[in-house]
Amino acid sequence: MRLRLPILFAAAVLSGACLDPLPTPDGRFGTINATAISDGGAGYVMKPEAAFYDNTDLSFSTFPSDTCFVAAYVPNATVNGALQTLNAGDYLFTSVSGRVDSLVPAPGISLRVYGPLRTNGIPFIPGDSLTITVPGATRGFPASAVTVRTAEPFTHGAIGVPADGVGLDLTWTTPPTAGSRMTFSLRYANIFATGVENEQVYCSFIDDGSASIPTAYLNGWRTSVGGLRSTRAVRVRWSEVVIDTRTRLSVVSSFPQPITSLVQ
Repeated sequence: MRLRLPILFAAAVLSGACLDPLPTPDGRFGTINATAISDGGAGYVMKPEAAFYDNTDLSFSTFPSDTCFVAAYVPNATVNGALQTLNAGDYLFTSVSGRVDSLVPAPGISLRVYGPLRTNGIPFIPGDSLTITVPGATRGFPASAVTVRTAEPFTHGAIGVPADGVGLDLTWTTPPTAGSRMTFSLRYANIFATGVENEQVYCSFIDDGSASIPTAYLNGWRTSVGGLRSTRAVRVRWSEVVIDTRTRLSVVSSFPQPITSLVQ
């Protein structure tokens, strides 16, 4: 079985990070992704997703400096259902913005993946700290906890199509507290596309309000087949704890623009 499961993709690619090998091949890795969603009004909710992998060499790290590259764009990335996931308890617990909520295993799938018991998401104030408590399970993932400051809202300047030989300058509003990254995905259709965007310029920047994409990365963006183009900018904050010599637990908080809304 294959399942649409954006946890690893979001944590590793859209969040401006890469997955690095652990010192041993029998590691355990817990990953939690918490993305801001508009509640349809002036507030926000999150629907955290969590999975715990066994016998893996995955870990979380961020790009050390401003980085851009061209990559395939796959809007509905999947994770192989044959991956080995661990029991981390009957419930996980979230604490944010003065409330406590539960994450429960998703029913009817081969992977053990946790999501909110509250179907409309967990209300929160971006910028508040989120703590995930993992009760743990015998012969499963150990008891642990991780805390992250949630990513704050932002706006960014218009993203145009520069002339050949010219870079693309980007601007955005800065966060009140340092320690975040800003990522931009410029999506377009290359000559192999079948009427949809299939490639992207992906950049991860220090979150200081401005950056530039070098012209060398922009040819596909300039020449997109059929003029198909879209953008996604994401502010990212993260935290990782090392539980023991073979076990790590990571949480990624992100705030995207454009932002998804509960009210469509």
